[in-house]
Amino acid sequence: MFAFSRFLIYFTEVARQGSLRKASEVLHVSASSINRQILHVEQQLDMPLFERHPSGLRMTAAGEILLNAAKNWQREFGRVCTQLDDLRGLRHGHVHIATIDAINRGFFSAVLQRIRQEYPGISFTLTTMSNIHIGKALIAGEADFGIMLNPQSSRELLVQCFSDLRLGIVVSSQHPLAQLDSIRFSHCESWPFIVPASPLMLAEPLEALINSSSITLNEVGRTNNIHMLRSLVRDNVGISLMCWLDIIDEYRRGELKFIPLIDSILKPFTLSLCIAPQRQLSVAASMMLHELESFFALMQSEEARAGEM
Repeated sequence: MFAFSRFLIYFTEVARQGSLRKASEVLHVSASSINRQILHVEQQLDMPLFERHPSGLRMTAAGEILLNAAKNWQREFGRVCTQLDDLRGLRHGHVHIATIDAINRGFFSAVLQRIRQEYPGISFTLTTMSNIHIGKALIAGEADFGIMLNPQSSRELLVQCFSDLRLGIVVSSQHPLAQLDSIRFSHCESWPFIVPASPLMLAEPLEALINSSSITLNEVGRTNNIHMLRSLVRDNVGISLMCWLDIIDEYRRGELKFIPLIDSILKPFTLSLCIAPQRQLSVAASMMLHELESFFALMQSEEARAGEM
């Protein structure tokens, strides 16, 4: 924070707390000193930054503009510090990763653990978002890279690498269908089925399969939560439609079996590692990006083997 004025430090904390007293307690600075700094800048700008109310302070439109600028300045300064470390030859830095919920499981934490062992000076922030919010975070510079499913084509986003993930029927390892190497959707008609409901991305291909095959599913339940869907299938309540990414951990433990669907109507899900091409990545982010590219290649080959077993 040494690069920022005392005013900006005070201003951003008051904006965060909505109170001079609360900001004073956080900063260990008297409320009168904080207020003097703000009043001085308001006088220079010839406009108020806060509306004063008995219940606290509320930012004006000018205050909102200044707060947004202050956040951008701090974020840019963080990048400058990282680049200065790069010049010193230090493998230090902080990386911001935005991911979909499906990726945040044991197999991915193991990848991050290996990266940390290789580069102990690199820390990371991992934020779970929807696809659309990941794209916005990358474009706004709030994340270094993102892991998304089926990203929309855009000049503001670049797919660094990807892995195609087939869709299949997932059953418990003790289920009679677990012996099959592949399956058509029509063969699922007689088995109890757990329906993945919207907003899960699985809902759309399931609807397409039902429409194209004209079968009536023996629906015993439905859920819009992928964690619950896995649990219900693992406990043999029914079978369901998923992609291999959804069950990597359970597959490796021998709890679930993935049976690739061979219906021609199906297209695989595409898991993509995306960046914003207009941004220059730090050395720390570039090193982590390289490691994740290797992870994508390994995941693609393991997915192919899983469908053959």
